[in-house]
Amino acid sequence: MAKDPLIRPRSAALAGMAGPILFAGGLVTLTTLQYDFLLGIDWEPLKDPSGAWPSGLSLGPYGWVQDLNFAFSGALLAIFAVGLHRGIRGGSKAGPALLFVAGLAMALLAFETDPIERAGPRTLHGWVHDASFVLFVLALVPALFLLWRRMREDHLWRGHARYTLATAVLAMVLLFLPGVAYYLFLVVMLVWFEATAIKLRRVTR
Repeated sequence: MAKDPLIRPRSAALAGMAGPILFAGGLVTLTTLQYDFLLGIDWEPLKDPSGAWPSGLSLGPYGWVQDLNFAFSGALLAIFAVGLHRGIRGGSKAGPALLFVAGLAMALLAFETDPIERAGPRTLHGWVHDASFVLFVLALVPALFLLWRRMREDHLWRGHARYTLATAVLAMVLLFLPGVAYYLFLVVMLVWFEATAIKLRRVTR
């Protein structure tokens, strides 16, 4: 490891703290502004929210804002993953590495999804978007379990390790539940990002 790394844990902690606030704020604002548009593209906010949200926000009149939201929030998550690796003593690199992959996948969600109702075939950017979402989920959930194991080895992180394990189990369960469980999954993950970034900030003081 370099003596003076480009991404330091304290700076990465700030990125991790800013990311969830930015992403959640963008979702709430754009959903409010584009609510009628979302309903017009067959979004079912209670029965099937993931069918057209939040990806469908990119298709609306302010869609470019959501593209930036995906890209910037994903970049902040990747930076946070690097800092988290450097802020936890010892252990495997696999957890932070998968979290970094999840950040890159989130950034690639900036490639706009295809509308639910479309006349032509799937587009290339639509395929990239869908593949990026699958990669995001497949990287994120295992990252939590691996980070839990690594945190247990550092006495400064042992208390947070239990919270990380609980988050991993809850997130995995929510992914398989229908309807509003999708919103709960996002909330659980954003809260974990924020809490873990705050913890990293405190530890690196």
